[in-house]
Amino acid sequence: MPAAVLERSGLNAARLLAGIVGLSFAVRVALAWLRSTPVYFGDEYLYSSLGRSLAETGRPLVRGHAAHFPALLEPLLTAPAWLLSDVGIAFHVAQTIGALAMSLAAVPVYWLARRLGLTAGVALGVAALSLALPDLIYASWIIAEPFAYPLVLASVAAAVAALERPSRRSQLAFVAFSALAAFARIQFVILPVCFLGAIVLTGLRERRLRLALREQALPLALFAVPVIATLAVGPSRVLAYYQGVVHVGIDPLALIERTGMNLLVLLYASGFVLVPGAILGLVLVLARPRTRGELVFGAMTLFLAGSLLVEAGLFGAFEQAQERYVFYFLPLAALSFGLYAARGWPWRLYHLLLAAVVVTVAAVVPLAGYAASDEKAHSAALYGVFRIEQWLGTPGNGSIAVALAGTAALAVLVACSTRPRVAASTGIALAILFSSGLSAAGIVFDQENARAVRQSFLPADPSWVDHAHLGHVALLRNIAGVRGGAFQQLFWNRSVKELLLMPGAPEIDPFRADRVQVADDGSLMVGKRALTGALLVDDHAVTTLFSGAVKVASAPGYSLYRPVGQPRLALFFLARYDDGWMGDRGTINLWPRPGSDRLEGTLVIDLESPAPLGATTVQFRLPDGRVVHVRVPGHGSTTVRLPVCSQGPWATGFHSKLRGFLSDRPVSVQAGVPRFVPGRSGCSAAPEQQPAPPASAAQTA
Repeated sequence: MPAAVLERSGLNAARLLAGIVGLSFAVRVALAWLRSTPVYFGDEYLYSSLGRSLAETGRPLVRGHAAHFPALLEPLLTAPAWLLSDVGIAFHVAQTIGALAMSLAAVPVYWLARRLGLTAGVALGVAALSLALPDLIYASWIIAEPFAYPLVLASVAAAVAALERPSRRSQLAFVAFSALAAFARIQFVILPVCFLGAIVLTGLRERRLRLALREQALPLALFAVPVIATLAVGPSRVLAYYQGVVHVGIDPLALIERTGMNLLVLLYASGFVLVPGAILGLVLVLARPRTRGELVFGAMTLFLAGSLLVEAGLFGAFEQAQERYVFYFLPLAALSFGLYAARGWPWRLYHLLLAAVVVTVAAVVPLAGYAASDEKAHSAALYGVFRIEQWLGTPGNGSIAVALAGTAALAVLVACSTRPRVAASTGIALAILFSSGLSAAGIVFDQENARAVRQSFLPADPSWVDHAHLGHVALLRNIAGVRGGAFQQLFWNRSVKELLLMPGAPEIDPFRADRVQVADDGSLMVGKRALTGALLVDDHAVTTLFSGAVKVASAPGYSLYRPVGQPRLALFFLARYDDGWMGDRGTINLWPRPGSDRLEGTLVIDLESPAPLGATTVQFRLPDGRVVHVRVPGHGSTTVRLPVCSQGPWATGFHSKLRGFLSDRPVSVQAGVPRFVPGRSGCSAAPEQQPAPPASAAQTA
């Protein structure tokens, strides 16, 4: 916005900046309260658990045990929200705090722009762009980004002030902001390294390196203290949860490939149109700085961008775009564009050539492949592209549409570059428009995803376990259980305080989870301790029946049991899903009733092959080696009776032809819940198959 317009409007820049922050806060809060459940697990579960624990006990615990997690700023700041008894309200209050924090990022961006000599209008435009980026979607997530984002930008602003005109106030401000940024996200321990790099670069550029180092003795000394302490204690112990980064391997080719992928995604996340000017602006402030402030800004931007890209390349998953970890320097790129425009758009030929390169990259390397992949969880821009793909209905059309929109906007900016007075405002306005559109699409995807996840894993009352008032509840996770579903139950139900893993069940996070063994009498044992409390059982890929426990409630894929004495397993049917479909292979286990060590009777199972599937055969292998072949007619059903005779637990395995997939589950036929009928003939009876009913009767059934 030109200064003349500001003057005519009667509004000063401070009020407009407050309005930008306020509008962002209001919009982000509204969107946050529409988000029905967290979906970015396990981070959102981790931060919410730490916040709850700090509020309730004053200690950073996850499921009652020390988390050893070094980045605690978000849990500390949102801990008061978790004192509220209603989990849903506490969730939205924590989101509100994050929305306010992330919206404040516009303040250091505006301050830095003005310090660098940009006009109030351009400074306000860049501040607005910093709040329109697709990554502001994180304002409604329970993660560290809402707090780290403004702190990183404030750190860069303080570093520019400290390096341009050294003073204790600006130096201590940088130390404080960078420490808080690292306390929010441990990856920002690199900020002091970037600061040191900027000192060296500017010192060499001005041929006063020794003097520059002496001027910054205070912050360098303060940063040396934790470095020495870390080396003395050991980096692995200090990093704790993140200690794996100490042992990361370096593959130069993989690093280059990942960096290229991250830069491609950032091209779109940045607003697209500003990229050529931002590159030229960064080159100019480093090669031909008009002020010392420009030089140190360029140095900090260069080192921060490089460090974040290296971190993302080294520690991120190979196939994932790591936009979440690198988007922090995008407002600095917009400032570089502003500094290029402030020079009157020099090097227009180079700008045109860079614009052509950007358009070529967008055309040659479309985002469709990345957006269609399941590995887009760390990229808000890919969320938006994927939703646009869905709107347009054909794979690839969305990424083409986004690339064409960016190309058209860039063409308009190149055409306007002949009129420098309006080109800067035009470029920033186009970038805001592009980013806002991509952000809106990403938000729609996130909201729809959250609603779908809530519907898949939770009943109408998401805190259904708490409201059953059973006291301490243990979540019993079975093999092939859904990780996201377990996190949903743990997040929404504070009474679920323990995570237990049945044999073969994988862990869901690095925190405490005890392994369960099943004793010969069906008791569930954790070490030498038998489980006696309430159980929340994962039924996604198994069917369980208990003695000594009563089922009191259920949710999609979960059953809640109240103990009546000591809970013991009576039946465990592996590979029968919660919707009744059987996998292509699995086992059925039975345990004797309490007070008996013998099983004798008949196991009755109803099998069905729904339309349009044809007939198939299911094979059961009995403990004595006999194989029972059970034919299930097409579009019909049959009942099989297996003799059970065992001194102690009994088991049979089954195998069937794979008939297809539902989602990612292999399925064969449908099965009812098995019924064990005690009887003395179990040890002498032969396997039995009831004939299938006639086709008409089967259809009626």
